[in-house]
Amino acid sequence: MKCLKQQIKEFLEERGYQGGYTIVSDSEVSGWTKNLDNPGGWMPGCAAIDENGNQWVATGGNDYDGAERWEGEF
Repeated sequence: MKCLKQQIKEFLEERGYQGGYTIVSDSEVSGWTKNLDNPGGWMPGCAAIDENGNQWVATGGNDYDGAERWEGEF
């Protein structure tokens, strides 16, 4: 299995995404977003990782309604 950093790199290159945040859930790349302005679109526990390796975790809420906020983990 590829390391997460390699998975993210390939995911971004295949789709032509630059900047933004790669969303990771259960150690798998699950999406991308330009801004962290809609935590409700993601399940609690998902991580958002920017191009510098900074991470935010979706917290609060539930699996049906989505998370309530993003919390930084620096």
